[in-house]
Amino acid sequence: MRILAYCDEDLSVAAGGARQVLELAKALVSLGHDVTIAAPESAEGRGGAHDWDRVKMRPISVVRRGGLRPFSFLLGSLRVLRQQLSDWRPDVFLWFDSPGQMAPLWVLRNGSCPYVYFVNGLPHEEVQGVWQRTPIRQLLSYGLRHAARHAQVVVSICPEVLTSLRRVQDVAAERCVVVRNGVDPERFVPQSHETARAKLGLTGRGPYIGFVGGFFPWHGLDTLIEAVPTVAKAYPSVQVLLVGDGQTKRALEDLVQRTHLSGHVQFVGRAEFDAVPTWIGASDVCVVLHKPTRSYPGDSMKLWEYLACGRPVVTTAGPGYGDTVEAMGSGLAAKPDDPEDVARQLLRLLVDRDLRLKMGERGRTAVLESHTWAARAAQLEAVCHRALSGRRASS
Repeated sequence: MRILAYCDEDLSVAAGGARQVLELAKALVSLGHDVTIAAPESAEGRGGAHDWDRVKMRPISVVRRGGLRPFSFLLGSLRVLRQQLSDWRPDVFLWFDSPGQMAPLWVLRNGSCPYVYFVNGLPHEEVQGVWQRTPIRQLLSYGLRHAARHAQVVVSICPEVLTSLRRVQDVAAERCVVVRNGVDPERFVPQSHETARAKLGLTGRGPYIGFVGGFFPWHGLDTLIEAVPTVAKAYPSVQVLLVGDGQTKRALEDLVQRTHLSGHVQFVGRAEFDAVPTWIGASDVCVVLHKPTRSYPGDSMKLWEYLACGRPVVTTAGPGYGDTVEAMGSGLAAKPDDPEDVARQLLRLLVDRDLRLKMGERGRTAVLESHTWAARAAQLEAVCHRALSGRRASS
């Protein structure tokens, strides 16, 4: 099957959206499919997917000056997608949606190619800055509604997003499929604490509590920081490793200063992607919290990476995270927005090494059984076949 994937992600950056697109494309190629990705040319002028075996890249030129980026990407997308649909003639179009991308609607309006619409978030809850203005948000919502209604299949990492689409956008339930994020278990492997800490130059006694990812409001890192004083009473040398960067970093740094926790909380900064398993390996316990700043929890890639590295997880109770780790027996769930309960769950794991090891082993086993990118790609392959057969049946 020839699959043309489209996204608005700089694929040279190891961010969550880019990793999802590349990992699924790579796994689909391993299943025998011919995959081309149409994506913006990276800021460094590199194709982004150039080092991914047999994944073809069709870069879209963009202008990154004076607010011209959205308009240049729209025009470039129209040109590239028309050329690919006309000359290469893919069997299925796989659209990884980002708010504001209208080019696929125009090039697919004649129904020439069945498409799968992958929606990871809702525009009215995701967009920032100028995109929040009412006319723009209305346009984005129109685009989402139109694309979802005409797609052969609508996919999301999060069932709550699909529930919203069914309720608000009137998308039929039988056309909605959940395909969660995954992990590469050959890259994310368990490491001993000693080996990982030696590689990173960590010399403190610990214990170490780890978070690796973007600093966004919905990740609840303020709740984690507020839990540290309680943990520190039992473990005076405890260290929290915050690996990453993002929009809430300044506020988190201010919180650490106000609460006099700079001796316990380290802002590591962004890590090279190859170093991420080592930072996870250095941690005794990893954390992925969810703060209800939006109506859906998402499906954080870091959760699967923690589990693949054999580390127990403390997460927020409820759908998406708490339910997942509790069902696997790979972690503990804390009450939402409750620093004291986060501290209690962390202490339950820190005091019991055997429990940590057992939970880590269960998480790794569960990942290997059904939560790899290969498993996710097999689901997406079935979705693409369904889109293609549905188009054939209606033609």
